[in-house]
Amino acid sequence: MVPSAVFNEAILFSTVLALRAVIRRAPRAQAPLAFRFFTVLSNLFCALTALILLVCELFGSMPAWAVILKFVGTVSVMVTFLTVLLFLWPSTGSIHGLWDGPELVMHLITPVLALLSFLCFERGTMSPWAIPLGILPVALYGWLYLNRVVVARTWEDMYGFNKNGQWKLSFALMLAGTALISVLLWML
Repeated sequence: MVPSAVFNEAILFSTVLALRAVIRRAPRAQAPLAFRFFTVLSNLFCALTALILLVCELFGSMPAWAVILKFVGTVSVMVTFLTVLLFLWPSTGSIHGLWDGPELVMHLITPVLALLSFLCFERGTMSPWAIPLGILPVALYGWLYLNRVVVARTWEDMYGFNKNGQWKLSFALMLAGTALISVLLWML
């Protein structure tokens, strides 16, 4: 088994266990609400890309499209990691709910595994067109979040991105930060 497959199995296994723990600890009617969080969605997407690479490796290849998908998944979980590290942790002043239990897996372990896996074993040569694809999940989620929190007001501002009406700044910073992560990961 190649090292990439070991990392991808670890990403898949840890994500499934973490997601299972998140869903099991919520009351049954509230379990679907876990899928509102970018953390959950980015980890699921990264796990899916890990599964795709595992299947590709079983057939002895690592096609460019699969590597680009893994790149996008890795950018997504790195956004999760860096948002928690640089924004949520300092703004809440607490690690509770950010670095414990399944959140530790989704906020730290999976992003580190994905980053190491991508940089060490899967990177290859990618077109610069991969960069905007890396930004796409955050842009799509950002529009959904903006619509649900600011426009429709059907979601609470769970990340605090609209604190004092600052959604424009938050939106711009998240897109710029994601673009930077995407460019850096593509360059490395």
